[in-house]
Amino acid sequence: MRYRFHLCLLFLGLVQLVSFCVCSGAFGFGWNDYKKRFLSSDGRIVDFYQNKISHSEGQAYGLLLAVANDDKQAFDSIWHWTKSNLQLRKGDKLFCWSWGKRPNGSWQVIDYNNAADGDVLIAWALYLGWKKWKDPCFEQAAKEIAHSIRKQLVITKDGSSMILPGYYGFVDGKDLVINPSYIIPNAYKDLSQLDRSKEWKDILACSKRLLEKSRFGLWLLPADWVLLKSDGKTTKLHKKSPRFGYDAWRVFLYMSWSGGDALFVEGFNRLWSFFKKNRYLPESVNLKKNCVSIKECPAGAYAALSSFARAIGRNDAAADLARMADGKIEYEKDNYFSASMYLLSKARFFK
Repeated sequence: MRYRFHLCLLFLGLVQLVSFCVCSGAFGFGWNDYKKRFLSSDGRIVDFYQNKISHSEGQAYGLLLAVANDDKQAFDSIWHWTKSNLQLRKGDKLFCWSWGKRPNGSWQVIDYNNAADGDVLIAWALYLGWKKWKDPCFEQAAKEIAHSIRKQLVITKDGSSMILPGYYGFVDGKDLVINPSYIIPNAYKDLSQLDRSKEWKDILACSKRLLEKSRFGLWLLPADWVLLKSDGKTTKLHKKSPRFGYDAWRVFLYMSWSGGDALFVEGFNRLWSFFKKNRYLPESVNLKKNCVSIKECPAGAYAALSSFARAIGRNDAAADLARMADGKIEYEKDNYFSASMYLLSKARFFK
C-alpha cells in the first residue's frame, strides 16, 4: 500500500513538472532551435507558411538574431545568401523583397520590388555587426544601403520627409500608403551615423508624427496599413486591412527598443485589460467596427507586447505575457514570423 502511495505521489509530481514546463516554457526555444527550424544550410531564412519562400524581412531578422547571439558564422552565411540572391536591383543597393519557386519550377526572385522594413533592418543589422565584430565590409555595406534608402525611398510632403514602404506601388494619386510597422526609430538613429545627412533627423521626427496619426478606434491601436491623405489626415487603408493585426503587432516590439513610446501606452492598456478579463489576446482588432477576432494571436505577438510592457516598467504584465509566449512557441513549429518576433523580443537593441 505504501509503495502504491509513493507511486501516486511520484506520478503527481511528474504531472506538475510537465505542466510547469509547458506553461512556463521551461523547455525553452532559443537561437539554436531557430536555426535548425528556419535557417537553411546556404543561409536563407525559410517561410514555411508561404510555400517555403524567403523575404528580405526574414533575412533581416536572421541577421539581427545572429548579432544578438554573437554568432558571426551564421551572420556571414545569411548575409552572403542575402546579397547574392536579393541585392540584384540595378541602380541601387536595395533588396528584392521576395524569393521562391516560380511557376516554371525555378527558385529565383519572385518580386523585384523592395520592402523598406527589410532594407532598413538589413542595413541596421550590418551596422550592429560592424560594431560587434569590427568588420569594415559590414560598415561599407550598411552605408551603401542607408544611402539608397534615403535616395530611393524618401519622399517629402509638406516639408516632412518619410520613407515609403517600397519603391513602387505606394503613391496613390496625391495620397501616400504607409505601414506603421515599417517605422523603426532606433535603426534610423544608427543609420544616420553612417549616411550623414540632416534628412535622417527629419525622417525620425516625421515618423513619430505618422505613428501618432496612425492610432484608430476605441482601442487607439495602429492599423496594419494607413493612407496619408493630401490634406495631412490619415485613415485606415480598407482595401488592404482596417485592422490592427499581423503587421501592426511589430510596432510594440520596435517601440520597446526605443524604451517604450508613450504614444502606445493607451493601446497597450486596452490590450492588457482585455487579456486580464479573457486570458487571451486576439489575433487582430477591427479598428473600424471596434471588435476583436476570436482566434488567438501567436507567441510572437505576446512576446512583442511583453517587451513593450517591460520597457514601460509594467513588469507584472511583462512576466504574464512572456509566460503566454513561452507556452505557445513550442506548438508553432513552422511559423517563422512568430518565432522571429519571439526571439527578437528577448534581444536588447534599444539603448
